[in-house]
Amino acid sequence: MFGRLLQFALVALILAGCTNPDAAYREDAAQAFRTNLVAETERVLAEAGGVLTLSNALELAHARSLKLAQQDFEAKLARINRATAFSAFLPTVGLSGMGVLADGGVYDLPYLGDLEDSRLCAKAGSLVVAQPVFTPVAWVMFAESQYGVRIKDIVRERAVELLDVQVAALFYQTAVAERRVETAERQLESARALTNRVTRLVSEGYATPADAARAKARCVLAETSLDAARDDAAAAREELAGLLHLWPLAAFKVSGESLLALPPLPEKRVEEWVWDGLVSRKDLAAGDQTLELRKAQVIEALAGFLPNVVLGGGGLSGSIEDVAIRGWAGSLIGTWAVFEGFRTVQQYRAARAARETEFKLQEERMTAVVIAVADSWRQRRLVRQKAAAARAWAEAARLDYESAVRRHEDGNETLSSVLDKLAVSDEAETKLAESAYGEAMSDVLLRQAVGIKVDETIPNDMSSGENM
Repeated sequence: MFGRLLQFALVALILAGCTNPDAAYREDAAQAFRTNLVAETERVLAEAGGVLTLSNALELAHARSLKLAQQDFEAKLARINRATAFSAFLPTVGLSGMGVLADGGVYDLPYLGDLEDSRLCAKAGSLVVAQPVFTPVAWVMFAESQYGVRIKDIVRERAVELLDVQVAALFYQTAVAERRVETAERQLESARALTNRVTRLVSEGYATPADAARAKARCVLAETSLDAARDDAAAAREELAGLLHLWPLAAFKVSGESLLALPPLPEKRVEEWVWDGLVSRKDLAAGDQTLELRKAQVIEALAGFLPNVVLGGGGLSGSIEDVAIRGWAGSLIGTWAVFEGFRTVQQYRAARAARETEFKLQEERMTAVVIAVADSWRQRRLVRQKAAAARAWAEAARLDYESAVRRHEDGNETLSSVLDKLAVSDEAETKLAESAYGEAMSDVLLRQAVGIKVDETIPNDMSSGENM
């Protein structure tokens, strides 16, 4: 029975190793991918009601995005390496056994005499146990593996922060694109109303065919603008869906208002935000761990000059014909590499050079954080100024349109002029909404530069004034 199972396993292994994916294999894989992803997307969108909020998008990104696959793998690998390094503290156990059966020949063995043309049977088994007692290099390598785990965990946390920023940026682009579609739809409706009005006036003799042609051209232009706006919205939606690992061609909308519902940032001077960045950025925390790792590597190189001590023991049991050999033994083994062609010395020098370089790299990273925070702070200030201008312009355009409506009711303004001012007012309202989204996005970018989560509430006293 066991032999048949072994034969089946070998045949299956050979066949699996000889598989050659062809066009049919690719078609089946593509079909399975599309079917599964479409089903998952329908389920997710049904739970969200067809409208994604920013918090929904962030949750989906954390649970589904493929952007964290590499960081997840590296974090798991770091834990495996730590477990491997810990094995140096554990004993090693070895078992061996053998048996010899010889038939015929002449044997001259002590205590057995001559064995001619007879069968000789011999067998032996042994157990060997070794326990490291003093292995400094292995100890330091385990400490290094612990630093490696902490570094990869921190790097993954930073990757999550960057993923959140990517999600927020694509969410912002999609929300803006959807607002532009709404504006283009209103402008097309206005252009069609104007075309219908001018057509009636031409039939009544109050407008010329040239007026009708201009009205139709305006309608065609509005249709083209609407198609372009819809294409832009579809492209932004596809990018967002891809990042969330949803079916890119799925139809859904985003709630731009949820972008405006993020916790507000406190008002601080640029120096305070810079300080927050220097103490909060995850990549700087990972750099601190890397510095300690480099120090441990210097100690590892120094440990190469020290001896190693291993405690061993074991037993042997064997027999040849009727003679049995059994016994137990213990040992304490010490090894010391006195001279290895200066290899240990060169390893120490290389470890010191790596540590000194890491100090400089960490300072460079801190300088980059200062510059990034200061730039994000300035960009946020500029965006807020533009938002204030957009609010003033939207108010002016609204008042101008209302005034044009009143003049049209009094017979002092043409319908075409009124619709022009309505288009300007609609565009100003769209710019106002974009500026509001832009303000929220500038907050997100400042959070990223400082090292704060997108939806984290920040107290006003986060900065330490004594350290400024």
